[in-house]
Amino acid sequence: MVKKLEELFKYQTQLPDKLEVQITKSDDWGYAVKILNLPGCFTQVKDAGELFIMVNDAVYAYFDIPEGIIPLMPRYFPIEKIRKELQKWEKSIPADLLEKSIVFTQSAVIANP
Repeated sequence: MVKKLEELFKYQTQLPDKLEVQITKSDDWGYAVKILNLPGCFTQVKDAGELFIMVNDAVYAYFDIPEGIIPLMPRYFPIEKIRKELQKWEKSIPADLLEKSIVFTQSAVIANP
């Protein structure tokens, strides 16, 4: 258990407190999502419903976090106002959020390792 806690701490300390996320309409389908403060980190989503999952997945892949540790890692979400707006527009991302920098902040996960 100590080893798992050490590994968890190692990965958690690599993660930034905040992410700057930019969403653009994709030429292919859906939306391209770039995580501006992690060079080369990006993902693609078909709708707003996938945004939270795919941003977190891209960050975990960027830091090469093992699958067994991911459930214990913090999650990133935009501020409540933007989160509610995205949930309301589940199938599309509102035009006023495109091309802007949206801040996602860490939300701690409470779990037993």
